[in-house]
Amino acid sequence: MIMKVCTGKSCANRFSPYILKRLLAEKAKYDTSDKTVIEECGCQWSCKTWPVIVMDTVISDRMDPIKASNLYLERLKKK
Repeated sequence: MIMKVCTGKSCANRFSPYILKRLLAEKAKYDTSDKTVIEECGCQWSCKTWPVIVMDTVISDRMDPIKASNLYLERLKKK
């Protein structure tokens, strides 16, 4: 699974760095290094619905750290 957190200006203003930090903490907690790549990315042009996460080419919008964490854990269970 590849997760990208937009850190463009609009998303960063809406706390996307905290989302990235939380997802990286979840990855470390559950030791999913071999299954998951979590990284930041540039603008995804969804500025009206920020912050966004791209998971395996699917954009999820209006994220916050808790929603992002729940989404990540749901996907882990499916794998």
